[in-house]
Amino acid sequence: MDASTSPNGVAQPGTAPKGRPDLYDIFRVGSAMFERPSTRRTLRLAGEAAEAIARCAVLAVYVTSHGQLVRYSGREDHRLDLLVEARMGIDGDLAEDGAWSFALFFRGTGKVKGAFVLQAAGKPSGAEMRLLLALAEPTGAALAAAELIGRERRQAKELRRLGKAHDASDRAMAATIVQLNAQQQIRDSIVAAAGSGNGEAQIVETVSTVTRRAVVLQDSFGNELALVASADDTESSAMTASVVNLSTVGRTSTGWRSTVIRSRGETLGVLGIYDPEDSRSDDDRFAVEYASATIAVELAHRRNVAEVEIRLGRDLADDLVSGGDVVDGLARAEALHFDLGGLQRVVLVAWESPAPNGVDVSAAVRYQLAAMHVPALISRRPEATLAVVADGSDLSRLYDRVAGALTSVRGAIGIGGRCTAEELPRSFAEAGRALRIRSESRQPLGVSNHDDLGLLRILDTSDDGVRLERYVSEWLGALIDHDREHRSDLVHTLAVYLDAGGNYDRTAAALVIHRSTLRYRLGRIRDLSGLDIGDPESRLNLHIAVRARVALTDYLR
Repeated sequence: MDASTSPNGVAQPGTAPKGRPDLYDIFRVGSAMFERPSTRRTLRLAGEAAEAIARCAVLAVYVTSHGQLVRYSGREDHRLDLLVEARMGIDGDLAEDGAWSFALFFRGTGKVKGAFVLQAAGKPSGAEMRLLLALAEPTGAALAAAELIGRERRQAKELRRLGKAHDASDRAMAATIVQLNAQQQIRDSIVAAAGSGNGEAQIVETVSTVTRRAVVLQDSFGNELALVASADDTESSAMTASVVNLSTVGRTSTGWRSTVIRSRGETLGVLGIYDPEDSRSDDDRFAVEYASATIAVELAHRRNVAEVEIRLGRDLADDLVSGGDVVDGLARAEALHFDLGGLQRVVLVAWESPAPNGVDVSAAVRYQLAAMHVPALISRRPEATLAVVADGSDLSRLYDRVAGALTSVRGAIGIGGRCTAEELPRSFAEAGRALRIRSESRQPLGVSNHDDLGLLRILDTSDDGVRLERYVSEWLGALIDHDREHRSDLVHTLAVYLDAGGNYDRTAAALVIHRSTLRYRLGRIRDLSGLDIGDPESRLNLHIAVRARVALTDYLR
C-alpha cells in the first residue's frame, strides 16, 4: 500500500458539532456532501461527523487511486497501512494494542472509494456504531461523485491543452465543456429535488423533465413508488401498459431500461427510463446514474428509520404473545401507531427459506400486509413469522400475495381466533395449532383459520395426534382394517348412518343402496367391532371417532 505525504488531516479534535447526532443528522451531512462534491470537502464533513457521533479521532484517511487504497492524510505508519489493506474493504476492528481502533470503508458504485481509521479510548455503543456505518453510505456515494467530477474536469483540461494546437480539439473541448455544464445543471437540479419535501418522487420528476422521457421508481419487490409519464401522449399510453417488475431479468423488450439502486450490497429499488429505441443521450444516462446514487441515500435513510420501528414492533409482538404487561403494551403500541385496544388475531407464516428469489420471508409478510392496508406487529421466529393483526382484516389473499412476493408456494399460514390484547397468548396457541394441522394434512400448503377447524378445535393434537389416532383405532380399527383388506366401505356407511341419527331410510337414500344392503352392512359392523351400535355410549364414541378420523385425514384435502 503506497502512502502519500499529505500533511492535512480530515478531522481535528474540537471541530465536531454540538449535540448528539441521529439518523437525520447523517442525512443532512450526506446532503451537504452532494452540494459541492469534492474529495477533501467530503472527507472533512465525514470526519467531523464521525468525531461527533462516537467522540473518536480520525487516525488516518485513505482514498482510492488507480484501484488501490493510498494514504490521504495522517502520520505515516506502514504497519497501520498493512492492517487496513488486510481488511480487504470489510469494516472491522484493527489488531492494535491499547485504545479501540476501527477501519470504516466507504463504497460508491459498488467499489471501495476510501476509508477512515477511527480511534477512541473505548469502543462506541451499538447505536453509535450503527450511525458510523450509516455515515459510510453517503460518504462513499459523494466520493464516487467527486471522482466522477474530477475525472470529467481532468478530461476537459486535457482537451483545452490539445485545443491550443488543433482547431478540431477546440471544438471537441467546447462540446465537452457544454456537456459538463449541462451535467452540472443536472446535478444541481437533482440535489435541489432531493432537498425538497417530496424526496424520491421529486427526483423522478426531475429526471423525467431532464430526459423528456417517462421515468418510474420501484422498490425491491417491483412495486411502484413514483411514475412520471412523458409529454408525448402517444408514447404515454404505450409505456403505461408496459410497466413491469424491472428487477426481473430480461424485461428490456417492454421498452424500459433499468438501473438497480443498491446500498451496502443490498438492493433498495430500481429506477427505470422508457427508451424503446435505446437512444438515450450521455446526459440522459448521467441523469439516471446521478439520480440513482442520490435516491440510494434517501432510501437507505428511510430503511434505517424503518428498521428501528420494525425492531420495536417485533419486541412488542413477542411480549404480547408471551403474556407480557398489556398496560405497557398499549403505550408502546400507540407510539407505533398500532391500535391495541380492539380485537386482534395472531397469524403465523411458515415458508421455505431461503426463498428462490432471495427475498426475506418476514420482509415479504410485512410488505404484503402493508399493501393490504392491514396494520400489524411483525416478529421473526425460528419456526415461522409472527404477526399480530387487527380483527376484521381480510386475510384471504395473504397466502397468494406472499407466494407471489417469494416466487414460491411452499408455505403455510395459521390464523388464530379473535381476542383482546390480554388473550393474545391464546390466539397465538390457536394459530400454532392451525398451522400444525395444515402442515400435517393432505394439502399442507395454504391457509388454516382456527375458526374453521371444527372438531379439531377441541381435540388434543399436542402429541402430533398420536393419542387421537389411538382413540380412533380403538373404536374403528377393525372396520378400517376390513375396508383396507376387502376394499369395502363400512366406515363410511357407519358415518352416514350415525349422521342420519340411525334412520334407515335416510341412510339408504344417502348411500344409494337398498335397505337390505344397509341392514347387511350394519350387521357386519356389529360383528367386526363387537359393539352394539344401538347403545347410546357406544354410538357416541363411534360418532366422535368417525368425525375425528374425517377431520384428521380429509380436512383440507
